[in-house]
Amino acid sequence: MNKVKELYSNLANIDDLPAFPAIAFEIIRLTRDPNTTSRNLEEVIKKDPNLVSQILKFANSSLYGLSREVTSLNHAINLLGFVQVENIVMISVILSSVKKLPLHKNFDRDKFLEHSFGCGVTAKIITNILNLNFSSTEFSGGVIHDIGKVLLDLYAPECLDEILENAYKKGISFLDSEMELYGINHSQLGSKLLSIWGLPEEIIDIVANHHTPSKANNKLLSAIVHVADLLTYSEGIGFGGNYAKFTLEYDEGWQIIIDEAKVRGDFDLAYFTFKLYEDIDNAKQLYFEGT
Repeated sequence: MNKVKELYSNLANIDDLPAFPAIAFEIIRLTRDPNTTSRNLEEVIKKDPNLVSQILKFANSSLYGLSREVTSLNHAINLLGFVQVENIVMISVILSSVKKLPLHKNFDRDKFLEHSFGCGVTAKIITNILNLNFSSTEFSGGVIHDIGKVLLDLYAPECLDEILENAYKKGISFLDSEMELYGINHSQLGSKLLSIWGLPEEIIDIVANHHTPSKANNKLLSAIVHVADLLTYSEGIGFGGNYAKFTLEYDEGWQIIIDEAKVRGDFDLAYFTFKLYEDIDNAKQLYFEGT
């Protein structure tokens, strides 16, 4: 058994495996309890100033298109809704945890986080343009889609180096490189970690299938994150080790979006991509200026 397969098999038994923060578990429990009020949520969230600032930041961002400035946490919770608050909290605590980890010197954490966040933003932009509503689950799934790469960096850094070098030399994707070398991939590692953490199934489904959306339980949701991942690479937002080329109209994920979202036959792909890239560029300037 190679080191990556061994990592996957023994993941639940690793003593120093990163833990999912208790406050986030409490917030997720509350958002899924029908008896919870916005005041109940506010009381828990305000214990963590970073979460408060993140929720207010997103409530006032162009992603949500709210018409006036939001300054109160309770107001933000009511405007965003419990599901969106849950998603914002989830990605905030995960990204904060990643920033604190002792990552390998050859793993560019800042570029990784930039790509991760960029994928979430792009997934949100796609759903906005297509008038779809996933309550920002696409955003959360996009942000944490590559969490398995962090596990590779923590517990098998020499394997990560080999995967990256092989992908670069052959001009292939990170996924194809790791499957060629080790027969197991970051999607499997990441989804297993989220299962150990007990995170929602729809998020686990995205992470497990963001490269294979046709195998997902929610094909459309995974396809949106899949396409967002590709477009984030093409826009040069961060870095995740992908060197493969792609054509959007022939991509498996894009075909699922066309079919599942019931896009009309006269759909203008050229205008869609123009609008999408314009919005991605605006988001890039807003969120990644100076990174």
